[in-house]
Amino acid sequence: MKILLKKLLRHIYINFFKDKVEVKYKHGKRFYSNTLIDTLCPQFIEIGDNFVSAPGSLITAHDASTFLFTKKYRIEKIIIGDNVFLGANSVVLPGVTIGNNVIIGAGSIVTKDIPSNSVVAGNPAKYLCSVEEYMSKCNKKNVLYDVPDELMLEFNEGKKFSKSSVENFQRRALSEYLNR
Repeated sequence: MKILLKKLLRHIYINFFKDKVEVKYKHGKRFYSNTLIDTLCPQFIEIGDNFVSAPGSLITAHDASTFLFTKKYRIEKIIIGDNVFLGANSVVLPGVTIGNNVIIGAGSIVTKDIPSNSVVAGNPAKYLCSVEEYMSKCNKKNVLYDVPDELMLEFNEGKKFSKSSVENFQRRALSEYLNR
């Protein structure tokens, strides 16, 4: 609820005040974000190609904890590589570099750099296994489902998923699940 309220206030501020704030952060192709991205210092954030994030996640390049003591904000660049998934309610803190081919588990707090080809989770986020090992575990558990072409097309074009393509995916996944 708190994050939803923040998103709503941000939307109102950006869209209805005379001096509009232009959020400028860099991101690559196939960017599917449900993340609240720092609106105070967005220019300190770079996100690569094929980024997907779940609801409630946050990326912030600034830290106001120093303000009370120094009257200054701590600001550090964040770099997120290609093929990164950011789980629900995860937080990426200032000064972090996340490599390519990374999965960040739900609820993780990323306080340090994450090397490429890693799966991390926790508070603070810690290495669990390689992406290859994680995919192997998922295959063994038989929990992977094909994504319909229309959903992939929407993703590849950077569009929000349509209701019909989501419903189609849900029907197919449920049918396949019941047949396993």
